[in-house]
Amino acid sequence: MSVEEHIQAAAQRNDELLSVLAETDHAIPDLNQQRSYITDLEGQLSAINNKLSTLDKRREKDLKDHLKYRDSVFKRFAYKASGQKEKFQDKAAKEEKDYFDGLRETQLNEDQKKSLNDLLSQAKTTEGDLVGVAEKHKNAQGELDRLYDSIFQGQTPNFPDEDRLEEYSNQTLQEYHNTRQTVDAENQVAGLIREASQAMRMALNHLSSAESYSTWDMWGGGTMSDMMERNELSSADRAWSRVQMLNLQAKHLSPYVRDLPEVRVAGGSIMSDVFFDNIITDMAFHEKIKQSQYEMNQAADMVERNLQENKIRLDQLNSDMAEKSRRLEQSRKDLQAKRSDIFRRISRGA
Repeated sequence: MSVEEHIQAAAQRNDELLSVLAETDHAIPDLNQQRSYITDLEGQLSAINNKLSTLDKRREKDLKDHLKYRDSVFKRFAYKASGQKEKFQDKAAKEEKDYFDGLRETQLNEDQKKSLNDLLSQAKTTEGDLVGVAEKHKNAQGELDRLYDSIFQGQTPNFPDEDRLEEYSNQTLQEYHNTRQTVDAENQVAGLIREASQAMRMALNHLSSAESYSTWDMWGGGTMSDMMERNELSSADRAWSRVQMLNLQAKHLSPYVRDLPEVRVAGGSIMSDVFFDNIITDMAFHEKIKQSQYEMNQAADMVERNLQENKIRLDQLNSDMAEKSRRLEQSRKDLQAKRSDIFRRISRGA
């Protein structure tokens, strides 16, 4: 079979393979990005598991100290008899605070662990879908390489234009892969920030409810208003923790994601709510809740800013990727055309 006949015989399969490559070019950079994301999530899960183990040990100690002071009638009377009643109350309040702070931190970390496990499960599902597409791409590329290798063996000094076009085609492929991987990361960032925005709205709603219950408390709401106020603040705290976790995930994927400002969610105390409950303490705590609302609104603005800036980056990247995809497809066509031209010239003895 002549070179020209060889080319003609392989032309249809060559076109089919080029079409498969164009359809599956995204798979390899997508898969690489997804595996990098999974590795990052697994590292964070390991860190949280270690932290939870440490918190469990600390909470056991704090519980013992808390119960010791809460239930110690003897110590209570001993402090009272020595004129140090306030010292006992301060110590009891501190032990209570340490214990409940530990419970709060454990709960927040458990929430983060659940969220990370959900993200990891989704990421592994996506990875599984991409593996098959990437394998199809590799198989097509391998077959195309073998087809070309049957005609061209490595460098072809007699055909410098073919070498130049081949090098350029490889370069455009790498540029496409790099941009595609960045686009994939920013798409994941978009999803994470949208989730953070939803969690932020929940946090703001809980704070608004807490502010309403606090107003009721100042007007004599009593124990019920205290309980509802504390419950809403706890829910706001947990929602804010999720916002922080999601924003941190986004920062791991893109260096352009901005840090969120500090938010201190107001927290009550059983000692102050029950033993020192009066209009003065209620008004002071009401102001703390309003300050938390102000700080949370500042953080909400930053979340929305991250969302808008991510959209701008994605628009630019998608435009850039479309151009790189066009260049890649054209470079492959140019290379194939040059090789076909060489085959024709050789077959004619030129």
